[in-house]
Amino acid sequence: MTGRPRDPAVDDAIRQAALDLITEQGYRGMSMEGIAARSGVSKQAVYRRYPGKGEVILDVLAVYARTRLPTPDTGDLREDLLTLLEETFAAQRGVPGALNQALAAEALQAPAFAQRVSSELIAARRDAVRQILGRARDRGQVTHPDDEVLIDLVFGPMWYALLFDAGKLTDAYAAALTDAVITAATHVP
Repeated sequence: MTGRPRDPAVDDAIRQAALDLITEQGYRGMSMEGIAARSGVSKQAVYRRYPGKGEVILDVLAVYARTRLPTPDTGDLREDLLTLLEETFAAQRGVPGALNQALAAEALQAPAFAQRVSSELIAARRDAVRQILGRARDRGQVTHPDDEVLIDLVFGPMWYALLFDAGKLTDAYAAALTDAVITAATHVP
């Protein structure tokens, strides 16, 4: 036996405390000690789960993406991509956007952490677009042979805007980006 199983209520309290602190103080103002105090959990319990605040944010965002961001299946590529981008951009205009900015900063400092961000958060969102493209390909709506390039076209502009011009992440930009991806998806290079 390796010890007691983790208590999901403690995990939820830690995630909520991190969200509250980021909302109130920003990423720089958030600390592991502050998370412990706000959550009512001992510092030891927080550090057992997360070696640093980047890992807390990664977990918060992974849970958010898994539970709140859609993988639409309307039967139409444009509608699916537009829905995905509008919902994703709406999230980026709120606290999740600030969290993603903080994750990017943390990832730049630590290649191993960057790999975790990629595997635990970004891969799932890329898989959602891969599913959308696969269904659209089955319907004859996608002719471009490289889904990875199309997925990069979906998310690359979002990350660029998030880091340098977050105000650009509007529904109008989601529609323009959707149309650009559709154009690329229906042309063979």
